[in-house]
Amino acid sequence: MRWLPLGLIPLVALVACSHKDAQSSTKAQADSLTGALARLGDTLRLHNKPSGHQYGPPTGKIRVANLLELNGQPGGPVDLYDRGRPDSDDVPLIKNLAFGQVSDYVSPRGADNYAGSPSNLYVFPAGSKQASSPYGNRIDNVGFAATDQITVALGPTNFAGGAGMALPALEEAGQRLNANRDSLRTIPSGQGLLVLLQADMNADSLPELYLMVDGTCPLTTSFPKNTHPTGAGTDVNFGVTPGTHTIGIVTAPRGQGLLNCNGKKPGQTSTVTVTAGQRYVVFVYGVPSDGFKATSAPIPGP
Repeated sequence: MRWLPLGLIPLVALVACSHKDAQSSTKAQADSLTGALARLGDTLRLHNKPSGHQYGPPTGKIRVANLLELNGQPGGPVDLYDRGRPDSDDVPLIKNLAFGQVSDYVSPRGADNYAGSPSNLYVFPAGSKQASSPYGNRIDNVGFAATDQITVALGPTNFAGGAGMALPALEEAGQRLNANRDSLRTIPSGQGLLVLLQADMNADSLPELYLMVDGTCPLTTSFPKNTHPTGAGTDVNFGVTPGTHTIGIVTAPRGQGLLNCNGKKPGQTSTVTVTAGQRYVVFVYGVPSDGFKATSAPIPGP
């Protein structure tokens, strides 16, 4: 057996202790680093979530009418979000909007957090955050500005791949409302004004459509020289006296205009109560297989 000199024993013990302390120190540093990395990972995951995106302030004043028909039948209820890929925390700005209903005005968030960033709305089947065509798309190609007040109708159209969604709109205030269009909406003295928005304008094989008010087809104020009824279309407008009126849609064969509406019977009707000096949007919608309809909503001042 070989013996260590007595003078080396304390040195060996010291080296052993130093090695043990180094191991403990290294483990503590590793644990600290692991914890820091875990916290950093949590932070990165939080900021990489879609909900971590910085949006702008509420922008525009937008309402939507669900008048979408697919394959000749009314579509189902819809939800509208202000982002194209809603996550589990997102709540729709317009929820469960049924066919034939008009929403309240909402103000979607700007798409990004910088001055002037436009907003938008995206259509999904009610209760779903996943969508296939024609759902899941934005309702405006440009996006809404802060001064915009717009009513958008979800209407039918057809694409090569099948049924689609048209998005006719009525600009009520803001930079899109040009002076010429606004002049067509002058309210006759002592009357109210019905402003048409044709949701089914892109539907196939439509007959000629005419607005009927209280059993007659009024002359439009948009084209005062017309002496016979004018076919329905967006921004074809009609002055009416104050009071409650019954409105509906009558038809004529495609390509054959009406000189009057005598003997015509409208499809489904609704009522509008008119106040002098007030404008009302009248939605014209429907397809031949389901009948043509009209409903209305007041247009508030901007």
